[in-house]
Amino acid sequence: MMVSLQQHIADIDPLKRNRQAVDFDAALYVETLLKRVERENVVILVASEEDIPMGFIAGTIPEQDENDLLDHYPTREGTILELIVSTEQRGKSIGRQLMEELENHFRQHGCGSVRVGCFAPNTGAHGFYEKCGYDDRYIEMLKKLD
Repeated sequence: MMVSLQQHIADIDPLKRNRQAVDFDAALYVETLLKRVERENVVILVASEEDIPMGFIAGTIPEQDENDLLDHYPTREGTILELIVSTEQRGKSIGRQLMEELENHFRQHGCGSVRVGCFAPNTGAHGFYEKCGYDDRYIEMLKKLD
């Protein structure tokens, strides 16, 4: 799942900065995510059928520090770190169900909003998040220097 998503992201990257699947270490990526689970209280939800994973979502509720509070009011906000659904399972509402479950987790833990980032060229993911009720909040821009 992760390797095919990585290849998709690499294919649509106009600057070709994202790793191709052959150069992507999925095992190390998972290991790093699991270490983050321990450090940051990350929750991972997996959708599976007959013990075969169809997709997963990972999220956390980061603590605000004094720098965050300089220009923002205190709030509790969930952050979606990853959402991956296997190519074969897309279009079957698995992503939406995972989103709803994680949003419920965030609600139960006092969050008033949820944040998710999306690679700009990944218009399919952006459209999916819009259908789930998400709005653009910040836009980060990048310029390649010659």
